[in-house]
Order: sequence, then C-alpha cells, then structure tokens
Amino acid sequence: MQRKAFTLIELLVVIAIIAVLIALLLPAVQQAREAARRTQCKNNLKQLGLALHNYLDANLVFPMSTLQFAGLELGGLSDDYQWGFLPRLAPYMDQANIYNSLNLNGPLYDSNNSNQIRPENQKAASTLVPAFLCPSDASQSFDSNYGVASLAPTNYAICIGTGLAPANDTAGSQFNADGIVYACSATNSAHITDGLSNTAIVSECLLGTTPSSNGAGAVFGAPGVVPTGGVQRNYAYLADFLGSAGPVSDANCASATAWNFEDPKGFLWLSGEPRVGSYNHYYGPNSPKYDCISEFGTTNYNTYGWHAARSQHIGGVNLTLADGSGRFVSNNIDMTVWRALATRAGGEVLGNF
Repeated sequence: MQRKAFTLIELLVVIAIIAVLIALLLPAVQQAREAARRTQCKNNLKQLGLALHNYLDANLVFPMSTLQFAGLELGGLSDDYQWGFLPRLAPYMDQANIYNSLNLNGPLYDSNNSNQIRPENQKAASTLVPAFLCPSDASQSFDSNYGVASLAPTNYAICIGTGLAPANDTAGSQFNADGIVYACSATNSAHITDGLSNTAIVSECLLGTTPSSNGAGAVFGAPGVVPTGGVQRNYAYLADFLGSAGPVSDANCASATAWNFEDPKGFLWLSGEPRVGSYNHYYGPNSPKYDCISEFGTTNYNTYGWHAARSQHIGGVNLTLADGSGRFVSNNIDMTVWRALATRAGGEVLGNF
C-alpha cells in the first residue's frame, strides 16, 4: 500500500513559511514589550512627580538635588554629605523601610574614609528599587565600590536647569542653577514663575556599564582607551591630575581624552552628584556627544557637568513636568524649547514639544 507523505520540497516550503511568520512576529512582540516597558518607565516618573509634590506639601520646599560640596562651596556641610533627592522621596514611594534604615542627618560617606559608605547606609546602597529603574535598561548593578559589593543604581535624575553658567560660576554648575532644584536649594512652587506645566523636573538617564574595577586605562582615561557602551553610557572627564584640566565647555569636552573616572553613570541611587542624581538640558535628549564632568576650580571632584537625558526608548525620552504630568520628548526637539523647559523663571514662551 502506498503511503502519503510530504515531499522534500513541500517540507522545505512549509519550514520557509514558518520562518517568515516567526520573522514577522518577533519584531511585533519586541515592540509590544518595549511599549509596555516605556509605559512602566513613564509611570515610574509620574510616581516620582507625585512624590515630589507630597514632599513639597510636607516640607514646604522641593528636595534639593544634593548637599554635595556645601562645605567647600557654600561654607556648610562637608562633601561627604552627597545625598540626592531619591532617598528623601523614599517614604513617599512605599519605601519607608529603606528610608528608616538611612541616617540622612549624617554623611552618606564615612567622614574618616571617603572611600567607604557609612555602615548604616550600606544596606540601602545595595538595595535595588524597581521604581528607581527603567525596565528598558539593565536594572542591575555594574559597580562594586565604597565598601559595598553591589551598588544599587538609578535611571532617574532631577533637573537642575539648562547647564548654562550661572552668575559668578562656570557652566554645568550645581550651585545657584536655573532649574527648579539645585545643590542646597530651598525652592517651592512660588519660585516657578514659568509655570509648573512648562518646567521639567525629572527625566531618565542610562546606566553606565564600566565598573570601577575595569582597569586603570578605562578608569583613569588613558588616551585612546574608551570604555565600552559608547557615548550614551559614558562621560568625558576633565581633571587636573589627568592633564586635561579646564572648565566645562564645548571645546574642552570635545577634546577630552579621559572617560568615566571611578564610577559609572547612575551608579548609586542615594547619590546626588551630577553623574548620578541630577541632569541638565545643555545637551538634547540622547545627544550624540559625551556627557562631560569637570573638577575645574574645586578642591574635590565632579562639581560641574553636562549630564543629558538618555533612554533606551526609540526616538526620545520620558519627561515629568513640575505639575506631575508626563511627556515623551523627541530626540529632535528644538534646543531652544528644550532649554526653556529646564528653567524655573526664564520667562520663555514655549512652542510645541
């Protein structure tokens, strides 16, 4: 009896059809997953916006971007007090247990050994908080430093302004900046004369993937040694002892030969320094230029910088405005509008964005 079966050609045709269907289906599945991740990221940012207003209601001011360098620049606390805005928002984001484990009245780092996070803060320093991480990024630690085996990073940073030079200071300064908050600020809604719906307050940044232990060449920036991850995940570094000293400027940053001194971007959610907890609008979203950090004119490190909003989302970044609303901003936004969004009292008239 003759048995019916597929011929080899028929089998190959069926396999080819299945392969085509899979090839068509996978991108659609990936796009659906990314759409869900982008929505979750936007929701995280909206929750941060709500937490900022709850903090404002309770404290009558927005949280400062950081206490960093207050002693050196403003005659206050030492630079071991580098607390950012996220630990202050923790109790308003269902993270009361983490908040209670911290000692925000003391320094983040050990005053006797600035290379160590104080023991009471180390548990929180190693705790990944999903609400502080964009699901489109890695959501994992890339660094081991300061006495902590696995530092918990963040994708979210608070806007300190345009990054243009404030009075009697240099570009990229954290101090007396033109955003809603800045280092040692004490601002409230009355200071935002541009309007809450016209002023940026929080956006997202990508995590750096080059750890502190990734070799002296990559850490200290030997000429020609560029960390993996490219422009989006690394920052140019200007520092006196590297022979590339100078203020943050277009020329200095473009000619930098050092990258990622010590710590990757976003390495610690507790921190408020420029490469982690704050950003500005000097560069556009997902700028093709390296973020740039300088210690020019300071007695410590990383006081000044241009830190751009960056994301894994196709075409732009999520942004939360000071009224708590969320927007997706295109990489192609007009730079005049982008910088106008960063000021609290610039008096600009915004176009569409």
